[in-house]
Formats: sequence, C-alpha cells, structure tokens
Amino acid sequence: MEGIFIGVLCLSGCLTFSECLLHQYHFLSEAKTWTEAQSYCREKYTDLATIGNTEEIKKLNDTVSAAGHSSEVWIGLYSHIDWKWSDGFNQSGAEYRKWLTGEPNILAADVAYVTTNPNGGWADTVNAKKPFICYNGTLEDSEFVRVDTGKIWSEAQRHCREHYTDLATVTNAADNNKLRLMIIASTWVWFGLYRDPEIYWSDGSNYSFSSWYQGGNPLGSMKVVCGVADLEQGGKWRIFSCEERKPFVCYSITTVKTVVKMRVKLEDSSLDLHDPAVKVQILKQASLQNPP
Repeated sequence: MEGIFIGVLCLSGCLTFSECLLHQYHFLSEAKTWTEAQSYCREKYTDLATIGNTEEIKKLNDTVSAAGHSSEVWIGLYSHIDWKWSDGFNQSGAEYRKWLTGEPNILAADVAYVTTNPNGGWADTVNAKKPFICYNGTLEDSEFVRVDTGKIWSEAQRHCREHYTDLATVTNAADNNKLRLMIIASTWVWFGLYRDPEIYWSDGSNYSFSSWYQGGNPLGSMKVVCGVADLEQGGKWRIFSCEERKPFVCYSITTVKTVVKMRVKLEDSSLDLHDPAVKVQILKQASLQNPP
C-alpha cells in the first residue's frame, strides 16, 4: 500500500504519537511519620513525591505554598546509614566512635567519609584530597603509617591496600590516641571509616538529580533517615528521623494526550479510511514527516 496516498498534515502544537506522563503533586496537611505518609500516598495516589529536576522542585513548592504551608514536608527520599570499616572489620570494637559534638553532620549526599584531627575527634566531610593513615600487619598486631600525600578517600584506600594492609581501623580509645599522635598540627586526615550513600526514592525511581541543603543535616546515631523538602530553604532537601511527624506531599500520574488534526489527500479514492491497514500507513507517513 506504500505510496498509494500522500498525507498532508495540519498540526496544532507538537506532533507526537505517545502519551506524556506528568507528576501532579498533592499536599496533605495531617502530620504523619514518613512510613505512615508513604502508606497513605500509595493508597490514595501513586507514592510519596519524587523530584527529578528543578522544574518539579518549583511545582512542588508552588503546590505546598498554595495550601498556606511554608516549612518542611516529607517527600519520598530515604537513606540507610551504615558506617563500615574499609577492611571489612565487624567484630567486637567495630562500633567504636569518637564523633565531635554535632557529628556526623551530612552536608550533601556524597559526605560519606570520616576524618580525624590532632584532638582525636571524628567528623564526616566532603571527599577532598587529604593526607591519611594506613595500618600494616593485622588488627591484633598493627602499626599505623602516616602518608602525607593528599588523596581523596578512595585513592587513599587504594594506596594503603597496595603498600600496606588497609586504611586504619580504630576499635578503642587506645587506637584512637595512637592515631591522634601521628597527626601533624591542625591537619585533618582520612582513616578507614566510611558509609555507602545509599539514597533511594520511595517509588524506586533512579536517584540521579539532587538538591540538598548545604547546612547541617545531623545524623546522630540514626540507622535510617528520611527526606523533606524545606520550603524555608527554597525546597532544598534535608534529613530527619523517619519517626518525626510532618505534613507530606504525594504524587499522582497525569496522562497528557496530544491531539493531532490531519488532512489526508488520497491518490486512490476507493481506499477505505477505516481499514486498519490504511490507518497504519497514515501513521507511518505522519511519523516520517514529523520525527520525534
């Protein structure tokens, strides 16, 4: 049937033969825990709000502001907080910590590595180049080794594994004091404690876009944290205990269909426009003339 007719299109807007799916946000003022909010959203809508770009941040902010709310609202973000040692040590002593007051205090999603200073206090920080402490031998009979060349955490880990045993593991106050005495002046150094960022959306969407508040996001001893959009900070994301009760934002899927007006000139007047084969050819011709 190819070539039997020529399609002439009169279009209004952009031609497409697929449906466009858009997020529609819904603000709920009743304060719930994150898990309760998730269950509600999944029952009444699609899920807790997922945000994939700056336009959706604005759309969510506008939705919440229009309802007269101006502080934090739960969205679909959550993360597992699981501190680990580079060498995989998980026996007695693996839980030893010497956090500074207010630490760990995530400033952004990639703050997942721990440093220490001559005072022996620990803090999580951004992944910049720093000197580091390795250990040699076994944990039962180990020697700490200072490396003054600045490297990011993963490079420091690789260096320690290639030349020694691994980045330093600290399992008690004596180990921490030994580590502290190896640090020069006010220098901050890497050692072996880290965590996997492991940030997720409730609906399983890929975590690729982020808009984190760059101030304090204290983790404390929490094992799971949940995300809010903070309207007082322009909708930037912050983390809280999932057990806190807050208003929340759900989303639903809105289907937008594009209407295409078409005028078809037939070379063969006997053709039946209701014939499925003819319809397929019309769509094929239209697609060729107006590629996506």
